[in-house]
Amino acid sequence: MSGLKQQADISQLKDIVEPQSASFLPLATPVWVTLILVLIGLSVAVIYLWRAHQRRKPLRYAQQSLHQLQQPTAKDITFIAKRAALVYFPRRQIAQLSGRTWLEFLGANEQQHGELLANADRLLFQPGHQEWVNQYQALVENWLSQSPRRLTRHV
Repeated sequence: MSGLKQQADISQLKDIVEPQSASFLPLATPVWVTLILVLIGLSVAVIYLWRAHQRRKPLRYAQQSLHQLQQPTAKDITFIAKRAALVYFPRRQIAQLSGRTWLEFLGANEQQHGELLANADRLLFQPGHQEWVNQYQALVENWLSQSPRRLTRHV
């Protein structure tokens, strides 16, 4: 009889159903929140870096133009620097600058550029004086190497 009882019990059993494989999508809420915050953070960082890159584009172009000059003159250097300055400052502010005021706008000071400031009019309006032109070029290169935010802050 025990054989019959076993037979009856086995017949009542149902087939084994395998569970579905686990899906990736039903993540816990904190995981979704973390993923969304990471994506937002990455997006903000990319946008910030892209805008900073775009803001510096005129300065990079001016630096490249300055380095390409074979025999730089004060006129060539001034043209490149003023063209870059017009991107960041109003025309009426840049147009009125010349001589000593222009050099001071670029960041010249008495301690480092005393001779250049004293001879500003001769440098910008008379050819020659290659040493002054080299100092002027170094001053403009230093000015162009600053960030756009620092450029607009000191004026």
